[in-house]
Amino acid sequence: MAEPDHVLLETILLNYWNDHAQHLPSAKTQWLGLSYWQEFWTRRTVAEITPHEQRRFREWLAKRGTGTSGIDRILSVGRAALNRARKWEEVSRVPHIFGTLTADAKRARDPKGRPISPVELAHLIDAADSRHMLLFLLIAANTLARPAAILDLGPSQFDEAHRLVDLNVPGRVQNKKFRPIIPVTPTLLPWLRTTVGRSGRYISYRQKPVHSILHMWRLTRAAAGLDERVTPYSIRHGMARELRKRHVPTEQISLFLGHLPDGSAATTSIYAPYEPGFVAEAAEAIEEVMAKVRSHLKRAQIDAAAFDPAELAANTGRARRHGIGEKKREEVRFLILSGIPHAEVVRRSGVSGGTVSSIRQVLKTQIRLYRNTETDTSPDTCVPIACPPPSSDGEAIFQSLEKIGGPARIRTWDNTVMSGAF
Repeated sequence: MAEPDHVLLETILLNYWNDHAQHLPSAKTQWLGLSYWQEFWTRRTVAEITPHEQRRFREWLAKRGTGTSGIDRILSVGRAALNRARKWEEVSRVPHIFGTLTADAKRARDPKGRPISPVELAHLIDAADSRHMLLFLLIAANTLARPAAILDLGPSQFDEAHRLVDLNVPGRVQNKKFRPIIPVTPTLLPWLRTTVGRSGRYISYRQKPVHSILHMWRLTRAAAGLDERVTPYSIRHGMARELRKRHVPTEQISLFLGHLPDGSAATTSIYAPYEPGFVAEAAEAIEEVMAKVRSHLKRAQIDAAAFDPAELAANTGRARRHGIGEKKREEVRFLILSGIPHAEVVRRSGVSGGTVSSIRQVLKTQIRLYRNTETDTSPDTCVPIACPPPSSDGEAIFQSLEKIGGPARIRTWDNTVMSGAF
C-alpha cells in the first residue's frame, strides 16, 4: 500500500470518478465537486492535504462565490474519494477532511424554502400560465415530492389499478433522497391519467423533458405576489406542516417525504404500499388541504385535466345582436379552445384577426387560458387552453414564426393561442 506522500491526489480523484462516481444518480454534482478539487490540488500529493491547506481551499472556494452549503458538498466529494481510496488500498491512510458546518449547525439550518399556506398555494395555481407549470404545482402539492422527482415522473410510474405512484423513476438506484411509493389522491388522479407526449414525462415543454423549473417558478411566484423565500421546496414543506396540523401520524408524513428509518426502505417501498389503508390518513389530509385550496381559487380549475372544446365553446362567450353572429363566434371559440394558432383560426373561420383577438379576450375573462407549451396531438392532454390539433398525417400543425406574428405583437408557438400581452 502506497504512503500518502507517494500518491497524487488527482490519481485518486480520477479513479473515484471512473470506478464509482460516474455511475451515481448524483454524477453531475460529483463531477463538479471533483473539478474544484482537481483545479486547486493539481500535482499535489495526499500528504499535502493538511488542515492549513484545507482552510486555504475553503477560502478559495468562498472567493469564487460558493456558499457554505456548496462548499460542504464539494468537500464531501473529495472526502468520499479519499475514503474509497483507503478502502481499496490505493493509499495507506488519508487525512480528515474538515467541513464548514457542524452536525448541530446542519440541523439548525433553515429549510430550502419557507412553508406556504393553502391560500398561497392557490395564488400560485391561479398565477400559473402554462400547463406544465400548473401540473408541476398539482403534483408537488399531492405527493410532497422533491422537485427533481416531479420532473422525472412519467406514466410508467403510475399504477392505476392500485391507485399508487412510484416516485422513483425506473433505473434510478435509491439513495438518501428516498423516493417512495405513495397513494394517488382524487385531485391528482385525472391528471396522471392524461396522455403524455414523446418526452415520456408529465412535466414537459415542447415535447421535451424539463430539467429545471426555476425560471417558470420565478415568473409564477412574481405573478402570485409571493416573496423570494418561496421556492419549489416550499410546497413540500407547507404540505407537511398542514398534515401535522391535521394530526397525521409522524410515520405517515415521513413516508410521504421519503424519510425512512434505517433498514426499513426495502420492505416499506416494495410491500407496504399495497396494504389496505397504507398512509390513508396522510392521503385524506392532503385531499382536505386541496379542498381548502379550491375554495381560494379565483380563476383556475383543477378538477379535470380534459375538456370538450365544443361544449366549452357553446357555453362561453357573450350574446351579441350585431357583428358576425353567434354561430360564427362559437366556431371561432371552438378553434381557439382547440389550440389552433391565431393565423390558422383567421384562415379557417374567414373572420378578421381583430375579431378573433376580441373573442379570445372575452374568453380570457371567463375561463383560465394557459400558454400552449405542449405539442401533443392528443386533445385529452389539454386544459383550457390548448394543444395544437392533429394534421392528416398525425403530426402537429406548426407555423413559421414570421407567419404567426402581427403588427406590434411578438408571438411564438407557446402563446399563439393567446393574443396580446399576458
